[in-house]
Amino acid sequence: MQSLAYLARQPILDRDGNIFAYELLFRDSPSSDTAIIASDLQATAQVLENILNSIGLTRLVGESKAFINCSREILLDNLFGLLNTDRFVIEILEDVTVDENLIRAIQRHKSLGFELALDDFIMSDEYIRRFEPLFEYVSYVKMDLVDNSPEDIEKAAQFFKSKNIKLLAEKVEDEPTYKRCKDIGYDFFQGFFFAKPEIVTGQKIDATSAAILEIIKLLRTRPTLEVLCDEFDKHPDISANLLQFVNSDVRNKPVIESVKGAIVWVGMKHIQEWLTIMLYAHLDSRS
Repeated sequence: MQSLAYLARQPILDRDGNIFAYELLFRDSPSSDTAIIASDLQATAQVLENILNSIGLTRLVGESKAFINCSREILLDNLFGLLNTDRFVIEILEDVTVDENLIRAIQRHKSLGFELALDDFIMSDEYIRRFEPLFEYVSYVKMDLVDNSPEDIEKAAQFFKSKNIKLLAEKVEDEPTYKRCKDIGYDFFQGFFFAKPEIVTGQKIDATSAAILEIIKLLRTRPTLEVLCDEFDKHPDISANLLQFVNSDVRNKPVIESVKGAIVWVGMKHIQEWLTIMLYAHLDSRS
């Protein structure tokens, strides 16, 4: 069964006014300016599923980077191994619990080559104390201009520059604010002054949670390639999603036309990660 997939994208500009990246945002309808997020885990998984299976990274961001909000659960489950580390920047949400498990997950993703960002940072002693263990791994800090005072916006520029962390001003809503942030040394800019989030749609091929679980269970038995291909043949909806996934970023490889070729290209481990993301995206599905 097919349905529509939705995402919003908002450009992130560099100091010269060029598009450096897009933030890709969860949306659940084609007309909503914002989204009600009941679960950070499910929202992250649905964004990833829509990027990989339905819309395609190249269509969404072209040659630019993609910033995506990431739930603690998906970070801890290490489900980003199938993503191109040169294209994705992982945003650590402001309400995440920072503990030894999270720090290890951040270290692991950094070692894989991912860049990381702290989202919606508030320049306060409490935030600095909470996120200080992550500073050495973070490439970007996104400063919320609405929830920070002008003094704290300037203080952040000095504080993070000394740590070689790039600063991104988010929620830039007018030219004076943009010029001020640029004058005090901010590196990147995002907000309604440049562009509102734009809804992008794609065709989604819906797979049931039950079918996804069947293949995950089979993978745990370490099947041969032939056995796994036979199982995919039983689930044409998942097979179609797999082919869309492997061909979603085709800049450096030819188009893959067979399920067997897709499995070989992705690898057994990353196939399981991809299926787990799909399962998380379908958490509210009863089928």
